[in-house]
Amino acid sequence: MDWKKFEKELAQWMGEFSRRDLKFSAGYQSIPGYPSDGFRADGALTNGRVLIALEVEVKQAHPDTNVGKYWLLSEHHTYEKVILIHVYTPGYNSYGWRKSLGEFYATKMKESLPFEYIQLDARKSTNYEETLDQVKELLAGKIRAEFSKELVNAA
Repeated sequence: MDWKKFEKELAQWMGEFSRRDLKFSAGYQSIPGYPSDGFRADGALTNGRVLIALEVEVKQAHPDTNVGKYWLLSEHHTYEKVILIHVYTPGYNSYGWRKSLGEFYATKMKESLPFEYIQLDARKSTNYEETLDQVKELLAGKIRAEFSKELVNAA
């Protein structure tokens, strides 16, 4: 299974929610709120007040950075809420302490920021499509809950 494709497929799907008042970024675009040379997300959607971010661990060895960069983001842009959906795939192969450090960051961030951390551990998944559908369902629920006004206004 090509879990790198999983990351791209999710980002492309997430981008379909983009509207005039709902900005999507991914790939080589910085996370909204950072300068143009700032950190990037696998997918990010924002109305300027709420940010929903997607980070997918495939081959990277630093999931802790993929959590911590949202802490630093608060120094550049104040969001009313940041929701990070962090997915670990079977392609993730770094040592366990990196994952633990990311969880530690998330716990500390919740104490001082309006931050919601949702971790999906799919490292043992053998069903690509089922895992893809599970993440899409979670993302869609969060997107509809947080951006219902923008989605309705664009219709």
